Amino acid sequence: PATFVKQRAGASMTYRRPHIVLAEDGSSDSGEMMENEIVAVHWSPPFEGPVMLPPGDIDRYYEAYSDFERILDVAVTSEECDEYDELSQYAKEFTWERKLSPGEVLVFNNRRMLHGRRAFSFGEGLGQRHLVGCYTNIDDTVNCYRVNLREMVLKGMEFGEPAPATLNVGNGTCIIP
Repeated sequence: PATFVKQRAGASMTYRRPHIVLAEDGSSDSGEMMENEIVAVHWSPPFEGPVMLPPGDIDRYYEAYSDFERILDVAVTSEECDEYDELSQYAKEFTWERKLSPGEVLVFNNRRMLHGRRAFSFGEGLGQRHLVGCYTNIDDTVNCYRVNLREMVLKGMEFGEPAPATLNVGNGTCIIP
């Protein structure tokens, strides 16, 4: 596992997790059997602490680390690798970039979506960046979603609208509001 350290005002965290977590039993969130499904990715180079591995694993770890970073980050280039190698091409093909407009919100599962930010600079007198992050417990979030959805469905049914087929967040199973 990798070591992650976040020490700042309001945070004092140190934990060890593997960079990539596979489903233990081969089943996916939807209940279908999938071999080696990735269920979580822990990747945060700015917060990585010391590597704690047996000496014989260090070289393999850093080789895999470098390869994975090239898959994830279109900005990563290396003197040893061709700019157009297969791993870097993967990053270019599958990276989605979006510049948020003022007031726009992007919501995602922190453990299921790799994400990052690009460096930028303002021209003279053009303002400053204001980006706010928010973390929530998935169970509480899904609960609020379901309660609100149920209230909307019931309110619609009062006005003669048919009850829609409602999907459960995350696994696609039907729920009854």
